[in-house]
Amino acid sequence: MRTSEVIVVGGGVAGLQAALVLARARRAVTVVDGGEPRNARSHAVHNLAGHEGVAPGRLLELARDDARRYGAEIVPGLVTEAEREGPRWQVGLRDGGRVLARALLLATGVTEELPPVPGLADLWGGDVVSCPYCHGWEARDRAVAVVGAGERAWRQVLLLRRFTGDLVLLTNGPAGFDDGRLEWLRAAGVAVREEPIARVLADGGRLAGVEFEHGEFLPRAAVFAATARRPASPLPAALGCTISGAAVVTDENGHTGVPGVWAAGSCAWPALTVAGSAGHATTTAIALNDALLDEDTGLGSPGR
Repeated sequence: MRTSEVIVVGGGVAGLQAALVLARARRAVTVVDGGEPRNARSHAVHNLAGHEGVAPGRLLELARDDARRYGAEIVPGLVTEAEREGPRWQVGLRDGGRVLARALLLATGVTEELPPVPGLADLWGGDVVSCPYCHGWEARDRAVAVVGAGERAWRQVLLLRRFTGDLVLLTNGPAGFDDGRLEWLRAAGVAVREEPIARVLADGGRLAGVEFEHGEFLPRAAVFAATARRPASPLPAALGCTISGAAVVTDENGHTGVPGVWAAGSCAWPALTVAGSAGHATTTAIALNDALLDEDTGLGSPGR
């Protein structure tokens, strides 16, 4: 059985950033990496100073190298179970391995659920994206559609109007907006199309446009999907963490309320970008290390 001080569950940017901070604090850290980051199909990472435009896979390679340089161990695999044994956690892996540690740091992320429109998933991460902050610049001055309804779609439209004047909202059914919002969209030159969508069409692996059920074809260069988010892993709930929507509920330091369990990155704050996830993981890792320091003295951090 491996022994460690901290097991980081998740080998994305948040997990590797937390591992880097903890390893540089001379903690023994094991990262369990499931190998399925949310942005795996994206072409580039944006809004990350010093790494603008880097491929997601390359960013993770660099992050793994950084963490290993300071002694962090990175283990491919999935956590299938975890149980508290006195002051420690014993974690079981899918390959039958086990790791014993003082604390768990969850960096399990979230999953994006696309609107139920045929063809969207085939282009996801390329010409079909979700975040205007991450991909709005690349869609500037192009023909863009937002596919979806409700508050998420509304915010996407507001953001994307800064990037293009050729913008249409395709709600695939009732938009669900009050008259005030519908009037604002009309005045802003954003068409709202509520008719059912048949499919999203591609040509040579690139987006061609959207076909409605009545047969009309609307050419588009980019689609922003109003996705729904859900937890990417059942582990936080199985550990007894409180889940609100897609988020693992934590205090301001990233502690979940379950003794010895912390959460960082988008699993705790689903709207975080890559840069935001790295920042949140840094502050959470520092708080976790502080709690271990208090525990070492036997004088502080009751219940953690």
